[in-house]
Amino acid sequence: MKTGRFLYLYISSAVLFLSFADVSIGVSRNARSSAVTGYSWASHVVISGFSTSSAKSTKDEYIELYNPTSNVTDVSEWRVQTRGTDDKKKWVSRVVIPVGTKIPPYNFYLIANQDGYEGKKPDTAKKFQYGLLGEEGSIRLLDYDGQEVDKVGYGSDSVDYGGSPVENDGACLVRRNFGTDTGSNKADFVSSSERNEHNSYSLPEIPGSTVFPAASVNPSPAARTAESVAPGPDVEESKMYREAKSFWRSDKMFSCIGDLEKILQMDPNNSAAKKDLKEIPEKIKDELEQRALVGRDQYYGEAVVAYLEGNYNDAARNLQKILILTPDDYEVKDWFGKIMAMMSSKSQQPAAPPASEDEETIKPISPQTVKPPSHKIESETPAPKKPLAEVTKSDMEKADQFYAIGLKEYAAGYVSRAIDAWETCLKFNSGHEKAAAAIAKARKTQK
Repeated sequence: MKTGRFLYLYISSAVLFLSFADVSIGVSRNARSSAVTGYSWASHVVISGFSTSSAKSTKDEYIELYNPTSNVTDVSEWRVQTRGTDDKKKWVSRVVIPVGTKIPPYNFYLIANQDGYEGKKPDTAKKFQYGLLGEEGSIRLLDYDGQEVDKVGYGSDSVDYGGSPVENDGACLVRRNFGTDTGSNKADFVSSSERNEHNSYSLPEIPGSTVFPAASVNPSPAARTAESVAPGPDVEESKMYREAKSFWRSDKMFSCIGDLEKILQMDPNNSAAKKDLKEIPEKIKDELEQRALVGRDQYYGEAVVAYLEGNYNDAARNLQKILILTPDDYEVKDWFGKIMAMMSSKSQQPAAPPASEDEETIKPISPQTVKPPSHKIESETPAPKKPLAEVTKSDMEKADQFYAIGLKEYAAGYVSRAIDAWETCLKFNSGHEKAAAAIAKARKTQK
């Protein structure tokens, strides 16, 4: 009797356990897999790709992060660590992501070696004298609390990995379908012969967007032509237009204009692209008239308007001013070169700006040879300091803007640029005590 009762309780418990286990497993699968493709996606930020070198340089390295979730993820002060192939060596923190950094849903974040990287503009760049990554090893991502979020081991001698390491035998390693996560690095990553990293300006990619589900009916060999699988012009235009809008939201107007012009080359009657190209200069002119743009933003806005109005001389001259201040501005450097090439093809040379008593002539210079100024730029000498009694509310706001710019430049290690910004701040508000104190402190670091 006792045996029968015990057997009944044992069977009932087993059934109840299996019921809960089935429910739990079902929820997990639904949360991380696609019914269409059968792939599993990560539910957290992942290391989506990386390269340890290129044919040009062993320091041409990057690490790409990706958010495969539908939520914005705050990655402030998250750390990227690396580890070599010696199991006695510990993990080493290589990069700390800046405070305030967030990765929107299905977006990317790019980290690179500033000492040799030659790809898309990185979101965070840092100099690594001896390289960011080894040819074999491990990478991991830690959150603010030091908890491991993701880890990748690559190379046969890797000592720390998920499941099994992946071989590093291509130009780069990329995560399958952006967010695949099976728990095995070897299964999740694939080597690629071409590098195509993404940064925060890249278009969002939904996990599995590159996976093509099997068709219900197999096409005949004759139907499987290049034309039958190539994207149509409408698809290309739509993708490019979304990219243009993404550039617009990021205030990269030249990149936006470049995409809009390509759209009109494919479809001269595209009304949306025409409308945007008409609205861009109108919007910028309004901001310039309201003096909402100052410093670098003012030069950039004037360059955009001049370009769209066909005044390539003024466009090149304003971009040149930006390059003197920030020679590493990738977009400006690229467009300066394009505009110079356009003028050269038309046998034009950029006209020198009119010289005045307090403005020197700016000569055309190649963006490749631009170097940060070691002294004040006489042609850009701000107006004399205003007495405190004459400082308006608008002046105080502009002073605060330049003070904030100086803080960013100083935090990035550009002391001279920071001092220039703070001095401009004092031109608008000579009583700005924080700017004066900041200049004194910055100058001590230069001695």
